[in-house]
Amino acid sequence: MSVATPPVDTAAPKPGDVLTHPVHGPVRIVNSCTRVVRGEDREYVDMEVIGDEMRISVPADSKDVIGLRALLEEKQIGELIEQLSQPIEPPEKKASWAHRIKTLTMQLQSGRLSDRIDVIRGILGDSGGAPSSLAERNLLKQAVGPLAAEIAIARKVTKDEAEALLHETAERAVAAGAPAAA
Repeated sequence: MSVATPPVDTAAPKPGDVLTHPVHGPVRIVNSCTRVVRGEDREYVDMEVIGDEMRISVPADSKDVIGLRALLEEKQIGELIEQLSQPIEPPEKKASWAHRIKTLTMQLQSGRLSDRIDVIRGILGDSGGAPSSLAERNLLKQAVGPLAAEIAIARKVTKDEAEALLHETAERAVAAGAPAAA
C-alpha cells in the first residue's frame, strides 16, 4: 500500500513555509541565499527542523531531489495508520542482526512514507513488540520521530500524543499477528 502525498510547489518555497523533509520531517523555510561554491554562485534554501535546534541547507536547484513535500493531510494520515495497523506476523526465519539493521537503515533513508511504516513494522515484528538492541531502538526512534512530528502539526496535537498513537497502533498490530498460544 502506497500513500499518495499531496503535491507541493517546491520550486519557490518562501520563508515561513512549512514543508516535510524526507529524513528530518517537518521543516520551516528560513531564507534563501546565494553562496559561492567552487567559484560559482548557487542558490540555497535554509531550513530549520521543527521541534529541533537543527538547521539544514540544500541547493535550491536540487530540493526536488531531496524530496521536500507538503505536510500530510488527514486522508494520508489515515492511510498510514491503516497500513501500520495491519497484523504484524513474526518472521518465519530471521536474517542476521547486522543484515536486518543494514536493510532497515537503507529502507529508512529512502524517505518514502511507506518505507518508514515498513521499518516500524519490521522492527516491532522482529522483536515481538519490544526491540532489545540499542540499534533497533534508535532506528525505531528515527522512523517514528519525524512522522510523529508531522502528524502532530497536521492534527494540532503534541508530538508525544502522535508518537503514542503510532506506538499503540503498531503494538496492536504485533499482538494481532502473534501466533495463538496452544
